Amino acid sequence: MKTRKILALLMAVLMLFGCMAACGDKGGNTNQTDAPATGGEQGTTGAAATGVAFDDAFIAEWGQFIADNEGKDITLSIWAPSKAQDVFKAEAAKFAEMFKDYFNVNITVSKQEEGDVKGQVINDPSKAADVFSFASDQLQELVDATALASVVFTDDVAAANTAASVSAATVGEKIWAYPETGDNSYFLAYDKRFVTEDQAKSLEALLAACKAADKKFTFDSGNSYFACSYLYTGGLQTLGLAEDGITQVFNDYNIDEVATTVKAFADLFKEYKGTFESVTTTGFADGVKTDPTTVAAGVIGSWDVASVKQVLGDNVGFAILPTINVGGTDKQIINMFGYKYIGVNNYSKFPYTAQLLAHYLAGEECQIDRAQQLEWGPSNINAQNLDTVKNNPSMVAILAQSENSMPQVGISPTFWSAVDSLGKYVGTSSNNFSIDEVKAEVEACIANIIDE
Repeated sequence: MKTRKILALLMAVLMLFGCMAACGDKGGNTNQTDAPATGGEQGTTGAAATGVAFDDAFIAEWGQFIADNEGKDITLSIWAPSKAQDVFKAEAAKFAEMFKDYFNVNITVSKQEEGDVKGQVINDPSKAADVFSFASDQLQELVDATALASVVFTDDVAAANTAASVSAATVGEKIWAYPETGDNSYFLAYDKRFVTEDQAKSLEALLAACKAADKKFTFDSGNSYFACSYLYTGGLQTLGLAEDGITQVFNDYNIDEVATTVKAFADLFKEYKGTFESVTTTGFADGVKTDPTTVAAGVIGSWDVASVKQVLGDNVGFAILPTINVGGTDKQIINMFGYKYIGVNNYSKFPYTAQLLAHYLAGEECQIDRAQQLEWGPSNINAQNLDTVKNNPSMVAILAQSENSMPQVGISPTFWSAVDSLGKYVGTSSNNFSIDEVKAEVEACIANIIDE
């Protein structure tokens, strides 16, 4: 068949590149799986791409190709977070069953939290899993380390997922990972017994409601992933990295506006000392587990949703981050919004089967599966439009928050510790918080980000 002939030719090219790598060419990623861009060959566009990607014809085409070129017996490994082990094991079993007439694949699923994947993979790709989940801010470094094989099914991925999730996976002209979720961020959760829907819309009203109920409002101010919202709300934007791959690039921001906005956060938290509490996102769930409850509202991560629902049930409300009043103007709080991806190890011994497995795990069926079982918000367009997703309050809130966010891509390694320090400063109520002092802190933060 035409597709198989093309794939066979491309595989020969790939093998040639592999030989070049073995001869010691360390100047670039000589084993990148650019070869089988099959989306165009399948002739699928838009929503149809996700509907037929694994139909009988596709399975036969790829199953036979892999059997011919990678053999009948294949061993692959997956790294997935601890909370998702059972789900990934079931999905891996479905994948193996799907292709059983063409090849035998033994797939092991091991625990590896997404936040730790980058370091593990870069440290020794040969010992890393063939397929692994990771957060979007790790993409650039994984690409730079030649640890990722670029996506094979480019047309399918681009057609099936949101443009933002695909864009965040793109470096140069290539898509480097399969979008897995569209929800790797944080938003507001509140106890509806103490906070109303309207009160949840502004930070001032929210804190007042928490204080009136003698409850806490939790926000992880000392963590740069959350504290960056102070800067973003003030108009500063992170626009990727300079050509050196390290130096952070910013927009043409107004330092006075940024400083005034940061001061508004600091002043408000100082005013509500005793109500505001800077703790990790688990602080909200921990607070509502006590009897009587100690927390009425808090900023949580998408990863906290299941545990919060288990505790509060129908009493939990979800919303986008509130506004904050800065000099008489209500400004929408802007956060950092990321995605989770499934990457293929550039050094996998079975590169085609690994690509196929990643494509399946990031596909519509599996995204729906994880949305239902793990409360993970999908990046797949069809999955987002299902009633089970559209009627899920937490997913509605997190997807709405994505409209008020900066993408978690192209972030310099120097960003995190610098913004950690600023966040701790804002959350410490004993500070002076004069505009000159706050401006100096903001300028120092930005300088520390740029100064690598």
